[in-house]
Amino acid sequence: KAYIDANRDLKTPFDVVVGGKTAGLDAAQMEEKLNPWVEAGATWWMETLYDLPGEERLARLRQGPPRLG
Repeated sequence: KAYIDANRDLKTPFDVVVGGKTAGLDAAQMEEKLNPWVEAGATWWMETLYDLPGEERLARLRQGPPRLG
């Protein structure tokens, strides 16, 4: 995001979207994984569930978005 801010001509706001998997992580592991992205300016997290079996995928979706303390 810092690179984009320094090199982008437009001054309108924009989102930074990153993706990965948090399924199976406890709260501390989730914070360890996501905080660097937040600090770098990410505004959206896309949970990638492509490799999870159907029931595990549904269970993860039911948990809702990752939450940071």
